[in-house]
Amino acid sequence: MITFLPCFLWSEATSSTQIELHPNHRSTKSAIEQVQKVFGKYSIESPGLFSGNHQGFEHIQIIKDDQVESAFVFYIHRDLDGDRDKQWPPHKARQRNEIKGYVGSPDILKAQENQSFRYRWYFRIDDGFQITKNFCHFFQLKPAGSDNINNPLLTLSGVVDGGKPQLQVQLWEENRTERQFLANWKDCLGKWLLCECKIKYANEGNISFSISSLDQSISITRSIKIMKTWQKGFSFVRPKWGIYRSLVIDRKKMNQEDKVFISRLMIDRI
Repeated sequence: MITFLPCFLWSEATSSTQIELHPNHRSTKSAIEQVQKVFGKYSIESPGLFSGNHQGFEHIQIIKDDQVESAFVFYIHRDLDGDRDKQWPPHKARQRNEIKGYVGSPDILKAQENQSFRYRWYFRIDDGFQITKNFCHFFQLKPAGSDNINNPLLTLSGVVDGGKPQLQVQLWEENRTERQFLANWKDCLGKWLLCECKIKYANEGNISFSISSLDQSISITRSIKIMKTWQKGFSFVRPKWGIYRSLVIDRKKMNQEDKVFISRLMIDRI
């Protein structure tokens, strides 16, 4: 059974405790303009926006969709796109096409210690998207600050783990990492997934991450009751959506072009 969402369009909504970003395919504003209006001028890390990277292509677009009304499409090109204006050595090669909270974003996009948040969005992976043993992140909760910011706190990632392609939630806590299985990769392809992440940012914080497909074939929640989700040196933690992946392993097996679809992003302080 296919579930259709109510037929209405949003562009944006914001308050001190909630922010929403809904793509609108009927708007005269581009995808970049719609994101910048809600998240801020420098909220986009897309190849075409950086000199020396892949320009002349619109890496984030908006399409009409029968189920979610409108959707952002994030494109990545194996042999053309890079990571902002960075020049990585071959053993660290990677590429990025993301939108994010940053220092100039509204405060609701910059979580502070002892605050609790809910991040909610719709996500669809293109049918032929190829993943490898190395990282491919579609969502990140990433600290900003002076120390302890090299790793994200959490990612939604596609990875071949133990020979099995899958969608995972990955977690970083000071000196340890953890991976939790969400669903088989092939079961996720081409389906709209409702993703929800609830987190308390604290020395003894907690996390709950769930995905459920609109066709009702997938429904799973992973929870960690006690986790250190705030460290000394953090200024704030911001969300990031899109594609951030390594090009180091099995590059020749990857597609020349891959894409994901994202819609109806909502952030609540709870």
